[in-house]
Amino acid sequence: MHMVLRGAAKYEATTGGRNLRFTSHPGQVFLLPKGTVDEINWFGKAERLAVAIHPCLLTSALEETAHEVDIELMERWGLNDPHISALLSEMQSDLVESSPAGIIYGESLANALAVYLLSRYAVWKRTPVAYKGGLSGYRLKRVLDYIAENMGSDLSLSQLSAIAGMSPHYFSELFKQSTGFTPHQYLVLQKIEHAKRHLCNPKLNILDAGLEAGFQNPSHFARVFRRVVGLSPSSFRANCLPK
Repeated sequence: MHMVLRGAAKYEATTGGRNLRFTSHPGQVFLLPKGTVDEINWFGKAERLAVAIHPCLLTSALEETAHEVDIELMERWGLNDPHISALLSEMQSDLVESSPAGIIYGESLANALAVYLLSRYAVWKRTPVAYKGGLSGYRLKRVLDYIAENMGSDLSLSQLSAIAGMSPHYFSELFKQSTGFTPHQYLVLQKIEHAKRHLCNPKLNILDAGLEAGFQNPSHFARVFRRVVGLSPSSFRANCLPK
């Protein structure tokens, strides 16, 4: 998959015996299935983002595709799909910033992309089943206990969904129904609560408080803490430590 980041240039693609002509613009996407043979000639400058999609990302996204070894996608050129563009842009930003929110955020974006591709651009489209009622009590408790016991680790969506015994997509959907938060949002809020307790410990400085809570990036810790709590970590610490 390619997405045009910058540049409005004419280009010609030769694929499957066809000659296709387009003019690029930011956000435009090419979706090229495995085995696509093509030749592209650009008549101008354009910067593109290239993304390789592992087959396992597609087959493991839903319970309905778990038994399959491969998923065939449609070949699409000059595709204008704001949903794909937004997901790829957010994935790029997360990688450029060295994934400050942890692996679970990038995994969530990738899984959302996989489910969308399955429902819109697979040769045999898959429509996710809409489950209701949230996670069962024992599954939810197992996941929440695991999060609490491993708060300092870089938890992944695949880990948590495996503990619940379901695909990442359905786990995310049912977890949000049960808690009101996506797995990533819940994990961030739990980290903030841990950070609050550490900030009130005079033996720890602010950097250590963030690290102990599972934030690996100090600037990301400060930014998220202010957004959630309404105060900077230093202001919160000043209010909770004895005068």
